[in-house]
Amino acid sequence: MAAEDTRIEPWKPDHPSWQDLQQLISDLGQYDWVSFQADWHIHSQIIVASEDARPVGFLRFVVQAIGPDADCSPLAISGEPLVEAKILAFGVLPDRRRRGIGRRLQIAAIESSRALGCYQVRSYSDGHHPENHRLKLALGFCAHPVMRPNGKEGVYFIFPLRPAAA
Repeated sequence: MAAEDTRIEPWKPDHPSWQDLQQLISDLGQYDWVSFQADWHIHSQIIVASEDARPVGFLRFVVQAIGPDADCSPLAISGEPLVEAKILAFGVLPDRRRRGIGRRLQIAAIESSRALGCYQVRSYSDGHHPENHRLKLALGFCAHPVMRPNGKEGVYFIFPLRPAAA
């Protein structure tokens, strides 16, 4: 099946194939990131890539104020609190990779985030996912390498959506 035949759409827990999505999430080792919830999350969304109603990929993002997840005060410009969409989980079945499905999921997240009034999209990736790094950079994300306190290297990817109020 061609990537163009893959449906990309948000799903909610009442979707008839939700259990299949949960299995995919588990198989891809993303369960902890899909189930993670924090007090500062304002909104959560799962976007699913499906073929013949069978999920083949997904992306979960949350909307949150910029700052609190890094133990910082919320960032505000001219009194406007800035919110971001933070991608927490993302995956595509191994046999469906390199066909544009992940790209379409990322673009759908960017479009949804823009519609939700987010200032930026942010994503963290450890050093073990070069395919994800290439995808983010090809889409125009900026990269900020970081060293975590546990000694693990990673990269924050940031995609600006709109200028802040001056």
